[in-house]
Amino acid sequence: MTRITGRGRSRWILAAGTAALLALVAACGGGGGGDSFGSTQAPQAKGRQGNVYRSTQVAQGPGVVVAADTAYTAYNNDTAAANSVYNLYPLLPVLAAATVLDNDGTPLINGDMMDGIDEVSKSPQVVQWKIKPGVTWSDGQPWNCKDFYLAYLAGSGKIPGFTAASTNGYGNIGQAQCLNDTTFQATFAQPYADYIGLFSQNNGDLLPAHILEQKTGIPDITKITPQSPPDQLAKLTQFWNTGWNGFDKSVMPASGPYQFDSWVQDQSVKLTRNPAWKGAPGGPATITYRNIADATAAAQALQNNEVQVAANQPDVNSANLMRGLAAQGVKFQATSGASYEHLDMNFKNPLFADKAVRQAFAQCVPRQEIVDKLIKGIQPDAAPLQSLMFLPTQQGYQDSYSQIATGNLAQANQTLAADGWAKGPDGVYAKAGKPLTFRISHTNVPRREQTVQLIQSACGQAGMKVVDDNDPNFLDTRVGSGDFDVALYAWQNDPFVSSHQSIYQTGGGQNHQNYSNRQLDALMTQGSSNLDPNGYLQQWQQADKLMAQDVASVPLYVQPNTVGYTDKIDNVWYQPNLGAALHANEWVVSQ
Repeated sequence: MTRITGRGRSRWILAAGTAALLALVAACGGGGGGDSFGSTQAPQAKGRQGNVYRSTQVAQGPGVVVAADTAYTAYNNDTAAANSVYNLYPLLPVLAAATVLDNDGTPLINGDMMDGIDEVSKSPQVVQWKIKPGVTWSDGQPWNCKDFYLAYLAGSGKIPGFTAASTNGYGNIGQAQCLNDTTFQATFAQPYADYIGLFSQNNGDLLPAHILEQKTGIPDITKITPQSPPDQLAKLTQFWNTGWNGFDKSVMPASGPYQFDSWVQDQSVKLTRNPAWKGAPGGPATITYRNIADATAAAQALQNNEVQVAANQPDVNSANLMRGLAAQGVKFQATSGASYEHLDMNFKNPLFADKAVRQAFAQCVPRQEIVDKLIKGIQPDAAPLQSLMFLPTQQGYQDSYSQIATGNLAQANQTLAADGWAKGPDGVYAKAGKPLTFRISHTNVPRREQTVQLIQSACGQAGMKVVDDNDPNFLDTRVGSGDFDVALYAWQNDPFVSSHQSIYQTGGGQNHQNYSNRQLDALMTQGSSNLDPNGYLQQWQQADKLMAQDVASVPLYVQPNTVGYTDKIDNVWYQPNLGAALHANEWVVSQ
């Protein structure tokens, strides 16, 4: 699960016996311009061949500039501190993975790098990842089993010191080994239904083990175990946690079709074609991600041809501006999204340790008004989200929240009064001498500022004083340490529900709100290990209901995706999980 303007880890896979799991993948529709929202199906990636993706030959063209909401900051997107879609987007064409998503969300084996992913045994569950011989990093070193083993070590949770965003799936592995340079084998101590999501494209799991070996003096990463000497483990975890922050090309080679060229801190990162790439070369000569935080400013940059693709977070004003640029050759898409906006309450704050306060807050948040004013101008059929585990397009979606997050101010007042809160002369509730005042923290996205304003107005009538904590660096520097009362942001969803485990389990790497329910922990563990598709769904539905009863978070809505781009680029599609530039190597750019 990946946090949009935030962090996460998502999982998917493709192998024998996974047809039932693929039925859980969200169906992604979308409109190809104008106001026809959701009118067309996602086009199949040009490189898709059955259940395999291979880069396809396209015409070579000039460079492209893509607007992004937030700047690139780290090559290792898997740490809890750095994990962000805005690191992920530039990494997608730089770091190869075992699996690739098609535009419709179907997981595909990466045929440029892999010979296959095979479940060779079900009891115990044993999976082999088979790497193509001869594929390399841009510095000429092999891309091989060592890189898989390093990803396993970092995500397994078995070595203290790694700050991995999650241990989903990797923590289920009982034994990991390199059978040879090109075969990584995992024997699962506990079955993992979504094993197809390990070593996936969406996080940049597969980092260069040879670089880590060089920088730490570890001669062979595959010999490292939890019983290795403590000084070796300390060097290993320290470099993995921090050694790939910022920008240093000498330690950031590429395994995909593009490589890093240059970086301007807080402004842009530029990619060029990777000459060591064995597959078909990408279409654009360069891809530059430029940080433009304001969606309307990004649309104006597209209008002025300062950028050629603008795929910022959804905003009614920017969407309308891009819709109006058709005469000058700008195409516009509005498609169904895969990221969901929500409010997380911090259980370390004594206010939100009180369930009545959580209930009253959920009851006063004006979810329908937020959707009506901020989202329906882009997606006319938008509605409040009623689940945290499922999107409306996913099998298993059910209403867990309409009777909890009601938007009923009278009900919110009654809940607080019944819990012993009393309104003061200023109209703010207090209890035991402590006023009911708290911050909602978020990044400086205009839509989120407007969301907080609507909440301030409504919840103010329910006796709550809400402070707007607008911090451009909130998700980079504060959310991971739990420095918030209420956090407003979005998780970028993926095809598999089990990726939520690290967000909501006790002590999970992405559980920034310090929420804990041992019954929920057990349900999620059982669900992620359930190889029966129906049982899998039922257990995650139970988990969703249980979390709703705890009122740990308030779901708001699924973000629609919007992208504007010049008609000089063909093959652009906003893939709901991984953005507009997922298959940028297939873009055909004319002069």
